[in-house]
Amino acid sequence: MENYLKEMLVTLADAGVEFVVGGGVACVLHGVERVTLDLDVAVQMNSSNLDRLICAVEQLNLQPRVPVSLADIGDPDFVRSMVTEKGALVFSLADFNNPLRHLDIFLSPALSFERLTKGAKWFDIGDAKCALHQKNYSYKLKTRLRPFGQRMF
Repeated sequence: MENYLKEMLVTLADAGVEFVVGGGVACVLHGVERVTLDLDVAVQMNSSNLDRLICAVEQLNLQPRVPVSLADIGDPDFVRSMVTEKGALVFSLADFNNPLRHLDIFLSPALSFERLTKGAKWFDIGDAKCALHQKNYSYKLKTRLRPFGQRMF
């Protein structure tokens, strides 16, 4: 079985994408025993980083799970609308020929690149270096997120 999570991490890092790993993969890398099937990341939302992200996503053959362009996540009004009107916490991308290859990009301000990189640790994966959010952040996050319909901005 191919290691699709490692492939996605290395591809993002090799493309120069500024990102921090969160979610289940971060928990596993911190030593928590759990199963996870997707990669959750927060990305720096500037235009040059989004361009690198788009190139990496194309290289990975990932497509948005919703009928909008990945480039739209660079528009704060689009993100605010997705979070407040649609209840989206992530922008999901998948390889429809291999559904295990799934990348979620955090949209919620509680999961922003700026927040997750505070105190982040760096780890090596092959020749690549990736940032990993703080070990205790997952617990803090779970207690702070609000269900759909409650104010997040």
